[in-house]
Amino acid sequence: MMHKPTRRMPVINQFGLFPVRVSGVRRLSEHFVRISLAGPSLHHAVNEISDGTGDTVDAYIKLFVPPCGAPGPVDFPLNETWRHDFMARDEAERGAMRTYTVRNSRLVPESTVAPLDVGFRPNEAADTSVLERVLPEGLIPEIDIDFVLHADASGHMGPGASWAAAAREGDAISFLAPLRENNLWSSYNPAEAKRLIVAVDETAVPAALSVVRSLSPGVRADVLLEVPGERDVLDDDVCQFSEVLAHLPEVRVHWLPRGCDGFAPIRGQRLQRCLREVMGVPQPEALPVAGCTPVQDAGGRPDEESEFVWGLAANPGDTYVFIAGESAMIKTLRRICVNEAGIDKSAISFMGYFKSGRAES
Repeated sequence: MMHKPTRRMPVINQFGLFPVRVSGVRRLSEHFVRISLAGPSLHHAVNEISDGTGDTVDAYIKLFVPPCGAPGPVDFPLNETWRHDFMARDEAERGAMRTYTVRNSRLVPESTVAPLDVGFRPNEAADTSVLERVLPEGLIPEIDIDFVLHADASGHMGPGASWAAAAREGDAISFLAPLRENNLWSSYNPAEAKRLIVAVDETAVPAALSVVRSLSPGVRADVLLEVPGERDVLDDDVCQFSEVLAHLPEVRVHWLPRGCDGFAPIRGQRLQRCLREVMGVPQPEALPVAGCTPVQDAGGRPDEESEFVWGLAANPGDTYVFIAGESAMIKTLRRICVNEAGIDKSAISFMGYFKSGRAES
């Protein structure tokens, strides 16, 4: 059976804004860079982060990227209308909010990180009694975030990638995360499924790798990872799951670099073909860039929800599908699962992290 992280009873509206400093920068490949973030405020974050266990599966945070040229961290009141108030301001003034996966966490010596002038800010509705625990003496939490330095056709990178490309140790930034004793923010929910299919582009590779690390013997899984090129196939020093895979004979990891093996460097084409292969459905004569057939219900009628780009599986059953990445690509992969492979929509979690050519927060 699958290993499932410990889940606590959810507490409504328990989150905070955490100011941190960059404590490490490591280039993982041509397009991936790992940024480590540390600070005493992280001790108030959800347990898997604050305790430094590294036991996170598809755990995401909301990173607040400072405006171009401005020092971090971004700070503002977390009242009931914070999101509306934040988004109502001009991006050049407020910066940007982006979603990223926590890759690892650990405890490090407090002396390695310079103090911050801005303190931790819980949301106004938070029960601050969960914040009374004292930090281990001389230690603070540190997390890793893996960024993709991807650009559009003109070479322009979005705010998150631009910040990561220029990040240096000591830089300050802030992010939103749940408080101690709360659930992780996560879209991964396989329930008791014995068959798992994960299909992602490079923006969701960190989430997919955390899923692999969580698996236990007895699960049959195919993990499809499309990346920009051959130099972005990450080695085990980065992935950290060779020992895990040695005990998982029915788990296969498929690295799919674009522009290789006869494929054009078009996002999603290799994922489409590999997804059909592992699901055992016929390949089309030609692969479209994006699907044009809407998801259908059991009676062959178009599904009016087919344009939604974020949804969680409600009833995985024996098979669970997790797909994430660029929004148009996600719609295409979901259509293959439902229309061609006959997977029930309720067994699919799908997350459109961004839309090509348009920034989203």
